[in-house]
Order: sequence, then structure tokens, then C-alpha cells
Amino acid sequence: MFDNDSKSVILVYMNTLKNILANYGYINSDQLAEINEHFPHMKVVIKWGGMPRDRVPVRQAVKLIKNIESKNIDYCREVFFASDEMSKLREVFHIAQ
Repeated sequence: MFDNDSKSVILVYMNTLKNILANYGYINSDQLAEINEHFPHMKVVIKWGGMPRDRVPVRQAVKLIKNIESKNIDYCREVFFASDEMSKLREVFHIAQ
């Protein structure tokens, strides 16, 4: 069904998600780019320096962060999965809370 290349790519994606879960849902910029490429509809929370938080799909988060920071409106402090997304991922990976 899957060739070896497909299996190794899938393992990389799963490893990224596992690392995010191990980091309590916090996402670095490299992980955000990878999630955007393969899971663009997953929702993340953007915590800004001064503006209210935004909860948006990853594909929108990447554009929003770039837009806000390029215009010097604010800066992105953190990006993370909301608790309901974390619960879904824990369920899929069979990780106890």
C-alpha cells in the first residue's frame, strides 16, 4: 500500500506531532511550517505581545503572523494547539492525560 519513501515521510509528520505533544502543545516556527504543509486545517492559538489571542487554522496563522509582524503592528509570542486539539491528538496517539 505504501512504499518506503511514503512510510518515512509519514513517520516524520508523526514525529513532529509527537514532539509538539511532548512540548505541551507549543509549536516552533519550523513545526508550524510543516503543519501548514500537511495539516493546514488544524487550529492553533496565536498569543501576541499586546493584541488579543487569535484562534485560527494553521494556513491562516502563517499568513497572519507574517502580515502583523511585517507591518510592525505586534509580534508573535507563542503558537500552540488549543486544549481541544490537544485532546484529539492525545486520543489518536493513545496518550493518557
